[in-house]
Amino acid sequence: PEGIPLSPPSHLLTNEEILRLVRVFVKNGVNKVRLTGGEPLLRKDLVELVGGISRTLREGSSGGGGTAISIPDPEEGGLVGITTNGISLSRNVRDLVQAGLTGVNISLDTLRDDRFVEITRRKGLERVLRSIRDSIDAFRDVYGDVRLGRNGEGGSRVKVNCVVMKNFNDDEMIDFVNMANETFGGDIDMRFIEWMPFNDNGWNRERFVSYKDMMERIASGSSRMRLERIGDGPNDTTKWWRAVGDSAFVDGQSCSVSENNGRSARIGFITSMSEHFCSTCNRLRITADGKIKVCLFGSNEKEVSLREILRSHGENNMEGGMEEEEALSRVIHAAVQKKTFALGGHGSPDNIAKAADNR
Repeated sequence: PEGIPLSPPSHLLTNEEILRLVRVFVKNGVNKVRLTGGEPLLRKDLVELVGGISRTLREGSSGGGGTAISIPDPEEGGLVGITTNGISLSRNVRDLVQAGLTGVNISLDTLRDDRFVEITRRKGLERVLRSIRDSIDAFRDVYGDVRLGRNGEGGSRVKVNCVVMKNFNDDEMIDFVNMANETFGGDIDMRFIEWMPFNDNGWNRERFVSYKDMMERIASGSSRMRLERIGDGPNDTTKWWRAVGDSAFVDGQSCSVSENNGRSARIGFITSMSEHFCSTCNRLRITADGKIKVCLFGSNEKEVSLREILRSHGENNMEGGMEEEEALSRVIHAAVQKKTFALGGHGSPDNIAKAADNR
């Protein structure tokens, strides 16, 4: 991307190093791994990496021996996810699911072609929408249903994430709800995300849309549809609702939300700025160059390099390396103990934006 310095390849973790880290985290209780970006689909060996992570999670859940199953059961062997822009997902999604992928998050901030080009500087909206459909089909073919839980009553393996900004795409929220329920038959989870400040991304209050404002926008944009609160998980970063009612009105036309064999999409809100969930957040992040971040909003200077520990112990630690694992576990534990209560120690989104030191 324009203006973003790229790290030399030698600074990035290799697949072997990633799997060594995953093994350490699994031994310390982690049962979910998500590959984000950048764009993970640019990695040519992504299918092999997903397969390796899936096997490591299964072996960890079975006490080290693993069970010879071709497709991991997320209730038994952990979760492997990716977050992607969806542009090239269709060509890879079936191989990824066969390798052990259990969920995908697709970032999509608009349903309008002109806005999509403005955001991404290329055409591709139809490709992203096709990727959503292909992902639903791939998970259904392997697992029998794209939704989790008994009779598909739980969340979806396919989530669409939309960052909402005032006077840019906040007028599309009803369109997204309608897409989730009508276009995809309630088979996806639709999540609206508060705009968050990162290094020089221009965050400001004037374009920020809060959780409360989003709810009001949806309520005022529909006539016979309402959102009904449903339960969240113990460490969930999303506040979950479900669209219920006879219909939503989009551009003056009635659209049913109750004709999908009883299914209605979950509608989620990630409220990091207006109602943060720091006290229950159990996420840890490893950057592409091997640094651990205990908070998304933490200062870059607080990052600790795990790559240096990995490389100081050599590249042949896949079958042993107790010394390496103990060293990594100590550093990870120390980093987690320094996690601050709210927003990486900044206290408010305005202070995060002012510091401009989180990547």
